[in-house]
Amino acid sequence: MQETSNVTFSFGKNWQDFVHTSLTPERITAAKERLTEFLELSNFTGKHFLDVGCGSGLSSLAAYELGAQKIVSFDLDPDSVRTTAKLKELAGNPEHWTVLQGSILDQQFLRTLEKADIVYSWGVLHHTGQMWEAFANTANLLHETSLLYVALYTTTPKSPFWLRVKKKYNHTSVSGKRFMEYQFIGLHLLKVLLFNRKNPVRYVQEYHNNRGMSYRHDVRDWLGGYPYEDAKIEEVLQYGRKQLALELINLKTGEANTEYLFIKKHGKD
Repeated sequence: MQETSNVTFSFGKNWQDFVHTSLTPERITAAKERLTEFLELSNFTGKHFLDVGCGSGLSSLAAYELGAQKIVSFDLDPDSVRTTAKLKELAGNPEHWTVLQGSILDQQFLRTLEKADIVYSWGVLHHTGQMWEAFANTANLLHETSLLYVALYTTTPKSPFWLRVKKKYNHTSVSGKRFMEYQFIGLHLLKVLLFNRKNPVRYVQEYHNNRGMSYRHDVRDWLGGYPYEDAKIEEVLQYGRKQLALELINLKTGEANTEYLFIKKHGKD
């Protein structure tokens, strides 16, 4: 297990800042479009949506606006819980949306949750320090016709390098963190220009089309996100199939994360 005593990056405070400084109607629309596109659903009418590691609360808000019948959002980080509760408040405090503090590794807490129609966990399980256990616990929140939408870091030859970077980011001062962010942004946007043949300014301006996210806040999340685990795509698929009785129905690869959409194999519950 990775040492977490020196972790100084706060997911919750980063998401709190995102909601305070960057959340717009356009980002909410982008989040809704990403959900419906990947899940291949036009809306969430009649669905119970469970947001595992809700972070900013944006995906839960998107589920609310898509007409989910019931929404349960939970996170271990108290700042993420407060941020999600703020979005719920902005939505008029709907009674069918519940925001909780809890861990995907806490069996006692998990036993209080109902199984949901859509179980969603984007970029969360690989930060628990026990990714495979967290994945299994998330799958246990499915009933026999549920959809499971997860995003996990993909193993690459640079994975050991990024583990060192994340440790360094968490050990350095506030000014050191800012320097590492600017350094990463400069190198990343140079790559966007030279290898992807994209205008870096336009890339940042249009970044909100990526699930409604903010480029700067995602940079902080990437550099600071620790514990850090990853897995090869075939490892995730094999574990899902053999250990959790999951069948893959959609997949999308990206720069760091691979998105998976699973359904329970028929008759397995």
